[in-house]
Amino acid sequence: MSLESATWKAEDARRLLDDPMLKDAFSAVSSYLDQRALSCDPDNKEMAQRIILSKQLLAGVRREIYRYVEDGNVAAIRMAELEKKRGFSLFNR
Repeated sequence: MSLESATWKAEDARRLLDDPMLKDAFSAVSSYLDQRALSCDPDNKEMAQRIILSKQLLAGVRREIYRYVEDGNVAAIRMAELEKKRGFSLFNR
């Protein structure tokens, strides 16, 4: 993935994370899973595993969106460093 595309994806990811509907959706699903976990029969291991797996998947989706933001931050720093090096090489000639 190019540095430019990483910065574009990071901007899209930032907009997603700032979107009130997505925040509400993550919150609602998380609350629902918490409610299910608290009301789950402790002897029902299959249901407990499904709840845990669902919580892990929700966290994984959120983590991947944040990863795009972090990748974009790294790409922006690398692009700035490349521009700085180009400026020095033009100055040295």
